[in-house]
Amino acid sequence: MTAFFRTFKLPLALLLIVGLTACAFITIRRANNGVRAEARARFFEQYNRQQYLVAELTAHSLDEMFATFSRNLELVAGLFDGKEVDREQSQRLKVHLEKIYGSLLGTPVIDLVVFDSKGVAVAIEPHDNFTLGRSYAWRDYYRWVRDQRQPGRMYISPFMQLAGGRKRGVKELIVARGIYGPRGEFNGVVACTLDFDKLARKHVLSVKIGKHGQAWLMDSTTRTILVDPNGRIAGQTFDEALRRKWPRLYDLLLSAEDGKPGSGWYEFEDPADPRLKVRKLVSYHPVRLENRLWTVGVTTPEREVEALLSSFLQRQEAISTTLLVTIIGGAAFLLALLYHWNRTLTAQVGLHTRALSETHSRLEATFDELLVAKKVAAVGHLALGLAHEIRNPLSAIQMNMQMIRKKIEPTGVLCENFSIADGEIQRLNRLLKDVLDFARPRPLRLQTVDLAEIVRRLLQLVDQRLAQYGVTPTTDIESPLELVCDPEQIHQVLLNLVLNAMEAMDGVAGDRTLKVIAYRKESQAYVLVSDSGRGIGPDKCEQLFDPFYTTKVSGGGLGLSILQTIVLSHGGSVSVTGGTGAGATFTVVLPLAGPSGTGEKTP
Repeated sequence: MTAFFRTFKLPLALLLIVGLTACAFITIRRANNGVRAEARARFFEQYNRQQYLVAELTAHSLDEMFATFSRNLELVAGLFDGKEVDREQSQRLKVHLEKIYGSLLGTPVIDLVVFDSKGVAVAIEPHDNFTLGRSYAWRDYYRWVRDQRQPGRMYISPFMQLAGGRKRGVKELIVARGIYGPRGEFNGVVACTLDFDKLARKHVLSVKIGKHGQAWLMDSTTRTILVDPNGRIAGQTFDEALRRKWPRLYDLLLSAEDGKPGSGWYEFEDPADPRLKVRKLVSYHPVRLENRLWTVGVTTPEREVEALLSSFLQRQEAISTTLLVTIIGGAAFLLALLYHWNRTLTAQVGLHTRALSETHSRLEATFDELLVAKKVAAVGHLALGLAHEIRNPLSAIQMNMQMIRKKIEPTGVLCENFSIADGEIQRLNRLLKDVLDFARPRPLRLQTVDLAEIVRRLLQLVDQRLAQYGVTPTTDIESPLELVCDPEQIHQVLLNLVLNAMEAMDGVAGDRTLKVIAYRKESQAYVLVSDSGRGIGPDKCEQLFDPFYTTKVSGGGLGLSILQTIVLSHGGSVSVTGGTGAGATFTVVLPLAGPSGTGEKTP
């Protein structure tokens, strides 16, 4: 028996070693494949997460662009508030239309058109005789605005390629909104034509990831391909282009119609060789634009994502080969090498997972910084207007409080100064509330007031500052001169003009005279504020009311823009005249009966 075991001891040992080696080989191969599959799955998941962030940023850029169009269309519609939409009125507003169109020159806008209630083009920027005077009542955007009558809503047309006319072959979209009267009656349409090629190049085709990674854009509302998965501007429907040949992409796009973001994969033609198929990883994000639901996708061929793993996989293959050679060389090292291999592989997976996590964290941090920058910019714009409006009343309050400290008993003029300070504090509190309520501007609080009383209180308020600047005020106001307005806002307008006049005369030699003249002409009140300062150059008069334009060393440049907004909301107008060295005169025109159909009437 002992001899038998001795005889077969070596073969049994060899057989045992071979068996253990085979088991170890099979176990290692399975573990290796499992780890590779897990690493691959995690890497793909992280990569799709990065694509999702890019798709989300692209969707936000499209949303911001169309929000800009909506705001500018609203400005144009506001110009016709309470006015007839016709050629004559459009000519009077031509300067404003040119400015609004000029602010859109960096966008894909081709032209800005105003149509009357019958669909006839009454204004177009830039000027185009071919379009002006033609009827477009048959176009889908005009019929939608006319029939739906939804003030504040913007209509976005489907993608189209013009087949005739002067713009034959142009790929375009139309954005439009209605112009309505004070009682909601339909008065016309304002619309912008967008160059879809330019829009796609700037917001979609500019997105690149690796060699062939890019973005596509679909209209989920009409099931139309806007920019296809290989970066071509299309226009075909999902059924025409995808249903038969690319069913997985077709099903993915149908599932995206619920307006929720997601990730996945599909097969499509290889961008390197359109005759071949390639699998692509994709992440997509919805863009809700008024009556449209678009879907932005960011996609990369799977082979390019695999290539990013090549360094790690080559290292893993080297480790596996070393282990297999070592196992064949001697079973004695089997357990030690297996333990070392597992630890090394785990460390590599952890290293690459941490690297991916850090990349993901940096992308999220960058995205958060972009959002914070936008919020800071918005708050900064509000702060400029707020600081401009608060500075002057606070100065008046401060001077009155200084007078109070010099007096022991508040009687006579001092008592009236108390009243002035209290009124200014209340007005500032209401103004702060209006500014903070950013999305809902305060409606006009209309009252019937005597303009002479507003001017009297205003000059009494700034009496100390007039003396400080050495300015002599004179008034010539028709009495009585009653009009319907928001007295606080008109007070704000006149205060701004008076303070600007005083600053314009600061440092000017000779007499410093401030004139306030008011009179009635037909159904309107005219208020003129003149100074004897340095005057304003003719080239600057047109720019004075532009937001953030200023001729002062300090200041945000919002004062006259806010002033103009208040006057326009009252249905009036404001203008300036005066050459260099001859002083300046600001003329405010207000309707005596107040703005038609706006604000809330208070007794």
